[in-house]
Amino acid sequence: MRLYLLTLVCFLVVNSYGQNSPKKKYSNLVEEFILEKKLDSASYYLDSIIEVSYKNTLNKFIKKENLSYKEYYSFIAKLGNRQSVKYKKISDFINSEIKEPKDKNINLDYAEIKWTQVSKLRDEVGLDEASAIQKDLEKYINQFEDNKPEVLKIKTKIRTHPIVMFQIEKNVKKGKEVIAESLDIAKKLNDKELQIIFLYHLTDFLIIEGKLQEYIEVSEKSLALEKELPRHSNYYYSIIENLIDAYAYKGGNNERVIHLINILYTNPATKIHTYSLYAKIVSRLDKKSTIKEDILKKFNVETVPELTSKFMKLGKNLNPNDFFQVINESSAALAKHGFSDLALRYKDEAIQITQKIYSQDLSKSLANYKTEQAVKEKEKEITHEKEKTALYGIIALLAFILFIITLLVLRKIKKQSKQLSEKNKIIEESLKEKELLVKEVHHRVKNNFQIVSSLLELQTKGIEDEKALELANEGKNRVKSMALIHQKLYQNESGLIDFDEYIKLLIKELSSMYSSTNKVDTSIKSQNIKFDVDTAIPLGLIINEIITNSYKYAFNKGKDNSLSISIEKATEDNYKLVIEDNGPGLEKNFDVKKAKSLGLRLVNRLVKQLHGSVKQSNTAGAKFEIYFKDTSARQLVS
Repeated sequence: MRLYLLTLVCFLVVNSYGQNSPKKKYSNLVEEFILEKKLDSASYYLDSIIEVSYKNTLNKFIKKENLSYKEYYSFIAKLGNRQSVKYKKISDFINSEIKEPKDKNINLDYAEIKWTQVSKLRDEVGLDEASAIQKDLEKYINQFEDNKPEVLKIKTKIRTHPIVMFQIEKNVKKGKEVIAESLDIAKKLNDKELQIIFLYHLTDFLIIEGKLQEYIEVSEKSLALEKELPRHSNYYYSIIENLIDAYAYKGGNNERVIHLINILYTNPATKIHTYSLYAKIVSRLDKKSTIKEDILKKFNVETVPELTSKFMKLGKNLNPNDFFQVINESSAALAKHGFSDLALRYKDEAIQITQKIYSQDLSKSLANYKTEQAVKEKEKEITHEKEKTALYGIIALLAFILFIITLLVLRKIKKQSKQLSEKNKIIEESLKEKELLVKEVHHRVKNNFQIVSSLLELQTKGIEDEKALELANEGKNRVKSMALIHQKLYQNESGLIDFDEYIKLLIKELSSMYSSTNKVDTSIKSQNIKFDVDTAIPLGLIINEIITNSYKYAFNKGKDNSLSISIEKATEDNYKLVIEDNGPGLEKNFDVKKAKSLGLRLVNRLVKQLHGSVKQSNTAGAKFEIYFKDTSARQLVS
């Protein structure tokens, strides 16, 4: 009865899904049920599969009949290319179900399964797991003499794992030596696919060496070899993507780049990733370029703004990082063709997406950490309570042998104390690991902000319009201000940012950009003022915007310039930030709340985010007074 009800529920859930999906989707369900060893469910949906030969293969899995290694390989390959399935689960299935063959001759299908497993584990799970499988694979293959071409080929092919390890260690000399030996063997075997594999890994070392032109030549050679294959290798589209990036970095070769992007566009799996590439090439073309006109016609639009708008719609299903690339490259294309205001809006949205990505990742990591700690503490309490209950029960039942029970209890308590001590030690070690993880998260966030800042720096080199250049530099400064927050979090054990140190670093960054010849006397009063990341990021951006305005408009050469910044506790619930300079001040009747500039609009929005208020005035220069609440005060209000 229970089995019937379970089957009925599964039928109703999946049947509603199947009404709007093609029947081939059922094969995905059957494959994943087999992977999870839910064979009853897999059997139920097997009849919905149309393809007879593959249906027979899946039926063998369900009935636990003997399968060939080729059938295993076909099944594993289909699952391995599916993003919805975690490869760790596939790897565990391989380890439990696919045993090493005992034949006298080498089984190439088994070797191919294990080689692919090593590559996938290395890329998606971890190096230790991959190295363990690599060791077993080498032990199996080395049983056979390499006087046969197929044995020599697979022995050469499995060298890719040590090559990648050399790449990680940046041991260029040793890595290139192994690649050269492997290429010689591949050429003697006249195996073009094997040559492509090692040429692909050669380009990784050329990147480390900074040999861009050689990187391009090797990649073009790989594509030439691809044309001689009956079907493209698994490296084909990756080679094209790498070659596009290389040409884009080098500059020129626009027609070749367009040809390569069009190849990716014709492939359903890579089509969605081409929109950022088309935007990137448009950002490097002149307004009258015929290539640009061809791209507009391809997407049935007439202007660059229409093109970028269409890219935004077509790329809406991309993950946040890839969608960021579409927006960022679209911004560059708009700026190149004179649409500065629209380019700025795109750039601002790209920055917001980046901030959202890393804020969410950080919040998720911290939440998971706190949850794990709470669960461990609760489990510890439950275990202790169970032990106490059992102990009291024994004492009540066996009161007449009190002396024996006492000895047993003392012995048990001693043992429990030892176990508890060991558990506490494990918890302490785990806590240290989690703290290190949180610091690593901040470190990675800071590094990613630095990458975004570097990308913006590179982008500014291609912007000729002074206004667009200024706006791009301001965006770069905003990213740097957020990167400094995460840098301080990484360096600080408490998880709080000391704003005295932060403001000094921020002023150092801004002064190097705007005031290399103007001497500025800076006064900072913010001792013992510390905030968490939710308050520090918006507050850091506010300070960045106002100080940037001071450096741009208030300070002059040959004048005693001064800048004063102070943060103090104004009331029990509020903090007060005051920034003032001795410049010419703001215009008469200027209202910061109605400001049209992006920087001051951003200040208003961030002050509102901090549940605060802003007031500007002119005394001996421009003066901003901002009242705001920290995280705990804002939560009370909410």
